Amino acid sequence: MGKTFLEEELEKRKITFQIPKYTDRPSRSGDILTKLICISSEEFENNRRNFFFTLEYNGYNYGWKKDDLKKEPVTLAITQESLENFLENNPNFLPILLEVGENNLEMLRQRMVNRGEKEDKIIKRLELTKEELKDIDKYRKIVKKYQGLIFEIKNDQTIFEEVIPALARRR
Repeated sequence: MGKTFLEEELEKRKITFQIPKYTDRPSRSGDILTKLICISSEEFENNRRNFFFTLEYNGYNYGWKKDDLKKEPVTLAITQESLENFLENNPNFLPILLEVGENNLEMLRQRMVNRGEKEDKIIKRLELTKEELKDIDKYRKIVKKYQGLIFEIKNDQTIFEEVIPALARRR
């Protein structure tokens, strides 16, 4: 349960609207294909001017279309590395930082195993998470600068017990 899961849960509760995310990565079995639209790399590049924000993550491109901002409030899950640039260009968004501490990497591993990810992808994702943790203080400062919220994902209930109630109160 991470960024995309939170987006889905907020939409189920009618707290926010999850705008579609376009990507050139292959579809996974758990993807909700109305919210994650998998397109070729060529299609992605041809549509780049229609996106209000794009990022690269784990070797794939992700983008959100300008036209999808018509419904509000909206959510979109982005990487920590793209956070500052995104907020500088979109300061009205409320940043939410979901942290997975070093002591909870096994929880992340198990989620990926449950999704059917291959071991090489799991190892790569865990290494990426460890790298992100090295700069976590920097991202906490960015989130605080924009009056955002920070949550440590301790277990599978954190989203339900802490994050969703806090966001529902802010609505």
